[in-house]
Amino acid sequence: MEGLEEIMERLQESPEVFRDARTRELENLGRQLLPRVQARIGGTGRIQALQEFHLGSGKGYMAVRPKADTFVTTPGGKQYAAGAVTNAIEGGHATRTPSGQAKRYHPRINVARVPGKHMYRDTEDEAEQLAQDIGSRVAQEIVQRLEGE
Repeated sequence: MEGLEEIMERLQESPEVFRDARTRELENLGRQLLPRVQARIGGTGRIQALQEFHLGSGKGYMAVRPKADTFVTTPGGKQYAAGAVTNAIEGGHATRTPSGQAKRYHPRINVARVPGKHMYRDTEDEAEQLAQDIGSRVAQEIVQRLEGE
């Protein structure tokens, strides 16, 4: 009966072991994915600095996303939320066309839409592979804990 009690005790510990391992591995995943997304943004670093990895409140998911309650100020003094700026870069955005009032004005940009950089979408495959690795490590840790190693 001692062996059965030991197994029961280990099984009761397993949810905490799973939660702790999952949290640790998701934080690790966030630290790995954030620089990859930032590298795909390019530029001078201003928009890269607006990105962060966020661990969910129940610590069951992780996301790389723009910082909350952060704003970007344009040279003209307008403020835009970091998420709005990042979404425009991710998916592309329309350009402003000349009003037609100044006859000699020739715009510097000659496209109707700026193409997106897709920094989140292009990182998705890497994230999936890293998540699979994390899943196997968490499962291995639980098995080791149940076996008493």
